[in-house]
Amino acid sequence: MKHRKRIPVLVILSAVVILAVSVTAQAQEVLNYTWTAPTTGSPVDHYVVQHSEDGGAWVTVQDTQMTNSYALTAVYDVEHRVRVAGVDAEGRQGPWSIASEPYTPTLGAPGQPGQPIAVF
Repeated sequence: MKHRKRIPVLVILSAVVILAVSVTAQAQEVLNYTWTAPTTGSPVDHYVVQHSEDGGAWVTVQDTQMTNSYALTAVYDVEHRVRVAGVDAEGRQGPWSIASEPYTPTLGAPGQPGQPIAVF
């Protein structure tokens, strides 16, 4: 009679799941805005800067801006507008400026491809 010996065997099964993820990066452009200080009222301590996309609600993007310029990182194919208001040392905010002209950055048409080269 043959003896059968049982040997425990540990089998590890692993499944590798590969997910195809499509990442679409939104192209951006930096828009630089400047404005002049108010000529009436109390001196400006800082500015509040607001931004609107595609005619939507105004959103405060900076409320302690010390200089009269602002750099906005703007997404392509979206209309952008900016407005500012001065705030004095006592925290009193003046009226909003007239909004900037709407600007929609675009990538434009594709650039020129490289010269074709024969491959043998």
